[in-house]
Formats: sequence, structure tokens, C-alpha cells
Amino acid sequence: MQIRFIGAATAALVASTAFANPGILSGTTSYSDAANDIANGIATGGGTLDLLGMEVSHTATDLVFSLRVNGNVTGSGSVDWGKFMIGIATGNGSGTTSGNGWGRPINMSAPNGGMTHWVGSWVDGGGGSQLWTYGNGSWSGPAGLSGFAFAGNTITYTVSMASLGLSMGDTFYFDAYSSGGGGGDGAIDALANPNVSVQGWGDSYSSSAPNIFSYTIPAPGALALLGVAGIAAGRRSRKA
Repeated sequence: MQIRFIGAATAALVASTAFANPGILSGTTSYSDAANDIANGIATGGGTLDLLGMEVSHTATDLVFSLRVNGNVTGSGSVDWGKFMIGIATGNGSGTTSGNGWGRPINMSAPNGGMTHWVGSWVDGGGGSQLWTYGNGSWSGPAGLSGFAFAGNTITYTVSMASLGLSMGDTFYFDAYSSGGGGGDGAIDALANPNVSVQGWGDSYSSSAPNIFSYTIPAPGALALLGVAGIAAGRRSRKA
């Protein structure tokens, strides 16, 4: 997670917000992707398969992923067949560099190992989501998420840290993907890759450095120290 120096007033506001709402432990980290980075000849689903960015934050128990696309997944003009997925590598030693929970041609080779978890979702037929976990040489699931919603151009996933084997202070790697309605369709757009990911529907894609994202779950103590520093700075400013 990127760390930026902020002013005393902002730090105090962050601290007061955290203490007033103990479920909110961090701000939002934003990740972006280039627009229109889909190969010619591949249908974009009215733009919905074109990923634009994702915001990641967390509460005391959950990670929240908000995926933005270049079209509407609901409402007038929306296309009712897109699939959206997140591959996660937690670094627990049991990941795979080949395949995922849905058996699509999408792979992951992160600096901390292979893919350990797969979040698959769809927006057709009322929508739905699944969590798959890799271990002992195979994928197990599906399990449910803590929350899943989509509206307009945003799809939001709430995933418990416990289900991923993560806790405060841990770092994980991830990428998000859009795909078609066919079971053999690949990563038509990969969030961490600013270039075209595949040339055809069934082409294989692998997320790897440098085209992969990471997120560190900040520990509560780090935010508390930030708040104390901000309040102290504010007091010094008032004395001046």
C-alpha cells in the first residue's frame, strides 16, 4: 500500500473518522488500467469487459474490492453476459501457477508464489459470486463471499480475511479479469496489464511481474500512530 505524507488537519480527520467508525481501518488504495486495451475483433460487451480500475480497502474483518468497468452492468443498455474475476496469491505456499477455480485459461505467477484463491462472479441472471481455494493440489469450493453487489459501472466484492488466510500486516498479490460467457473464455482484459491481454477468446493469459498488483493490509497500530501524530501536529500548530 502506498504511503503519503498528509497535513495535520487531514491526519486528525483520518484519526477521528477511524475512532468514530471502528469498522473502517484504512483509506482506499486505487489501481488503474488503460481504457480500450482489448484486441480488435473481440466484443467488449458494450464496454463492460474493458476494466478501468479497482479500489481496495478493508475493515476489521473483510477486504473490499470495487471493480470499475467502461460500461454499465445494470440499467438501460447493459450487456447481460459478462464474467468478472479476481485471482489472489497470498503466499501461503500452496498456490498454483496453472489454472484457477473455474478452469479458465487464466494463470498467476506472483512474486510470493502462485494463485491461492479465485473469486468468480457474473452479472447475468441476477448475478452471483463464488470463492475458490487452492490446496493439496486441487481447487475446493465454491464458498460464499461476505458480500457481492453491482450497479452502474461498479462491481463490489466483500471477502473475509479469514477465508483467505490473511490478517493485519499481510501483503498479497492480485489481478482482476473480465471474460465472456463461455467456460473456455480467457482474460479478455487483465486489470494490471495496460496492454492487450489476449488476441482471441480462448487464449491463455498469466498474471506475473511487473503486470500484477499488491496490497498490504495496514495494521491498526499504524493508523493509530498516524492519528496521534496528526493530533499532536494540530496542537503544535494552534500553540504557534
